[in-house]
Amino acid sequence: MADGQVVLVTTQPLGGGPPVRSVYFVAEQDPAKATAIIAEVMAPNEQVEALGRLPDAAVKALGLKHGDFTHG
Repeated sequence: MADGQVVLVTTQPLGGGPPVRSVYFVAEQDPAKATAIIAEVMAPNEQVEALGRLPDAAVKALGLKHGDFTHG
């Protein structure tokens, strides 16, 4: 297994108000691929961006296989 990525999803509420932020842990080393994995399951009003590296040990501790993700 390799390092993964920490991905931030920012949701703009449809009715207004402050944005809601959620963190995902993705077992994908490439930041662009990690954001694409998460963007696939997000709504149009959600912005997805890679925050940084998730160490291999954390990927293993979370039980993630390549391409998997979990909500933080």
